[in-house]
Formats: sequence, structure tokens, C-alpha cells
Amino acid sequence: MLNFESIKFDYDPYPIGLARGALDPELYRELIDTFPDDQTFVLKEFNGVKYSLSLHNNKDGYFDHLRKNGAWGRFYDYIKSEDFIVETMAMLKAHNIDLGLANVSWQQRALKRFKALRKGSPQPHIPRLRSRFEFSSMPVTGGNIRPHTDHPSKVVTMVIPILREDEWKEEYGGGTSVVWPKDGTRSYNFVNGYMDFDEVACVRTYPFEPNQCLVFVKTYNSWHAVWPMTGNDPKVLRRTLTINIEAN
Repeated sequence: MLNFESIKFDYDPYPIGLARGALDPELYRELIDTFPDDQTFVLKEFNGVKYSLSLHNNKDGYFDHLRKNGAWGRFYDYIKSEDFIVETMAMLKAHNIDLGLANVSWQQRALKRFKALRKGSPQPHIPRLRSRFEFSSMPVTGGNIRPHTDHPSKVVTMVIPILREDEWKEEYGGGTSVVWPKDGTRSYNFVNGYMDFDEVACVRTYPFEPNQCLVFVKTYNSWHAVWPMTGNDPKVLRRTLTINIEAN
């Protein structure tokens, strides 16, 4: 369902790419029209101001929405499929981003462990990749996500704005910013500590625009943030779909 033919990557200080026209226009409109109701979201204020609907935040409401809306149900099945992970890893590798990871079936994992046992070797750690997505929204009246690098379990993150044409004003802000610590000794952040906005400098910002997909790789220095937005209408929300591929 996702189209990465147009994706272009920046590689410094870490790989981050932008694909425009990421979804079929008809599907994208249907996803916009059936985005979950605001009342089903859970407020998260620990490291910013945002609302979330996911496997971890109102799980029952999350799956109820998927059951009642065919387009989202199909999209969920696509994201959860092995093909999605395989295609994503192949796309990254084609752009010189080889993570050395592949989804391994339970049969292949068992065989590798059996061979190690026969040889008397230590049991190998074989990362298992899984994928999921989260509905999220933030009010333009100060909504933000503080600078961070993502949890160590995350491998790849994708952010898709759920946004109609001409719905968003540039002055709201809302773009995803690559940032860098002003104190260079804090650039290494694999464990995902958070910083305040005045502790980082903005390297570049990818504007919040319709039907695009921002793709970035988790690294020890994948610092990013969403600066506090500056709108004055609390009814206006920055709605996004956030997709993660994780390893454990």
C-alpha cells in the first residue's frame, strides 16, 4: 500500500527519507474520512503534549475502530504482514542503508538454535522483527514532542500526516525536525533520554504536508522533535499515523 518510489534520503546526521504521494489518493481520502474520533484517544504528557490511540493506549477502542472501518482494517493487516517488513528492509538497502536484519520464521529460529546446541555453541540471539502503528494527534495550541532518539527496540519509524489539502497553515508549524545537542558530549543517546528544546539546535525541518511518509532509522544519535506549535484554535489537531518496526 505504501509507495516509496519517490523517496529521497538525507544521511547526515542519520538516515531520514521523505516519500511524497505515499498512498493511493483514494485510499488516503478514505483513511482521512475515517480517522478515529478524538474521544477515543488517551492524553500523553510525559515528554510532550499529544493524544494516542494504540495497542498500549485504549487497546479496546483501537481494535474496535479497525473492525468498524474496512480501510483501516486492511491497512493494519498490511502493516502487520511479513511482506511489509521485507519490502521496507529492501527499500532501505537499495538506498545504502543495510541494517543487517531480516524477519526470521520460528522454524528458522528453531533450526539455528538446534544447530548451535549440537555444536555446543551458545544459543544465538536472533532478533525478531515486528511492526505496528499508532494513531496520534496533537493540538496546535502548544502540542509538541521533546527532542529524543526513540526507544532502543525501534528499528524504523514512519510518520504519515492524515491531512486534507489546504487544511494546514504553515504558520502552525508541526513539522518533524532533525535536531542536535548544543552540548556535543550528549550526542550519544542510544537509551533514548529526552532533552528540552533550548538544549538543541534545529538541523532541518520536514514540513507537515498531506500524503507524504517520513522514514527514519533509529541510531544512537537519531535526535528529532516536533517544536511546540503556535496555533490558537484548540479544535485544530495535527493528526498522524506513526508506524514502527521493532526488534526484540
